[in-house]
Amino acid sequence: MAVAERSPNPSAGAAEGVLAITRLFDAPRAAVFAAFVDPRHARRWMGPSTHPATDAEADVRPGGSWRVCLRAIEGGPELWQGGVFREIVPGERLVYTFSWDQDDGTQGPETLVTITFADQGGKTLMSFRQAVFATVSNCDGHRIGWTSAFDRLDDWLHRRN
Repeated sequence: MAVAERSPNPSAGAAEGVLAITRLFDAPRAAVFAAFVDPRHARRWMGPSTHPATDAEADVRPGGSWRVCLRAIEGGPELWQGGVFREIVPGERLVYTFSWDQDDGTQGPETLVTITFADQGGKTLMSFRQAVFATVSNCDGHRIGWTSAFDRLDDWLHRRN
């Protein structure tokens, strides 16, 4: 099984509050894009390996909302995240807001996620950007979480083929 290639320094830009990750997935662009927008697929890979998704929902259209629930594998509270789709170009580009639900029922600080998908001879080059984080540690925490989630996505894509 081929491992997805990673950018040499995925935390570059963390000091500026920007998270950028580039991965090459050995799967067609349509399959990788669908993994992000189809809740049935998202449940299979979203979240880091220690906090996999237990629920996912999405109204995939500009202005539509999305939500995903993560839970630690050893149990614990549900961690909900969500946002609003801003731009959807099927198979090419996805832009949405991202925030965590807070214990008091409000939304945490919002970031903007922009993902592009490019065909690379039957493989998919995914460029992921999330910004702007208020702190380097928050950006680094998301880098760890997304990197683990993208490892899970790579594994799931290989199992599907």
